[in-house]
Amino acid sequence: MNTVLDSFPAPPPRSLLNWAPLVLLAVVATGCSSSKADAQAQTHDTGKAPEIATLTTPPPGKTTTKATPKDPDAGRPRERIDMTDADRKRLYAPYLSCLKDNGIDTSKRGQEPGVLGSGPTTDPKKAKNAGKVCEPKLPLPAWEIDANNPDALDFGRKVVQCLKDKGVKYVELSTDTSSGIVGPALGGPQNDMQSITKGMDLMPECQREVAGK
Repeated sequence: MNTVLDSFPAPPPRSLLNWAPLVLLAVVATGCSSSKADAQAQTHDTGKAPEIATLTTPPPGKTTTKATPKDPDAGRPRERIDMTDADRKRLYAPYLSCLKDNGIDTSKRGQEPGVLGSGPTTDPKKAKNAGKVCEPKLPLPAWEIDANNPDALDFGRKVVQCLKDKGVKYVELSTDTSSGIVGPALGGPQNDMQSITKGMDLMPECQREVAGK
C-alpha cells in the first residue's frame, strides 16, 4: 500500500522524467503571436514556453500603452531537454524544501509503513495543504514534451523514429497525455524489457538530437 508521501514527485533521474508520459502533470498556455521559429528559439534558449504579449486599446483621447508581456508559465520553473541530473536536482530543490517546510519530507520516501499514521509525511491533511502551497514551485516539463505545446506531438513522433533508428524494437507514441506529457511508450503490450531499458537509455540522446534540428 502506498503512503500519501508517494503522491509527491521527487526529482526523478533524467531517463525516467523524459522518456514517457508517466511522470508529472503540467498546465501552461502557449502563445499565439510568436512564429514557430521564434517559439523554438525561445524554448531552446530559456526552457520557457513562448511569452504572450497583451495589447491594451485605450479609450479615445488617451495614449496607447506598450504591450505587456506575460509569463505563460505563471512564474513556475520549467525543465529543459538538455538538463543534467545535477541541474534537475537544483531545479527541484525549492519545491522539495517547500514540501518539507509544510510537513512532507520526501527524503523519507519508502522508509515509513505503507499506511496512514501519525508521522508528518503521512498526514493527508498536511499532504493536501503542502501540495496546494508548493504547486507554484513544482517544475513544469520541458516545453518540447509539454502536452499544451501544439508541436509536442510532432516532436514525439520524431523521437520515436529516432529510437527505432537506434534499434529500439517496441516503441510508439503514447496517446495518453493525462500526465501532461507527450512522449514514447516503450515495451509494447508484452512489456519487452530490452526495448524499455534501451529506450530509456537512448531517450535523452534522441530528444537532444530532435530538439537540435
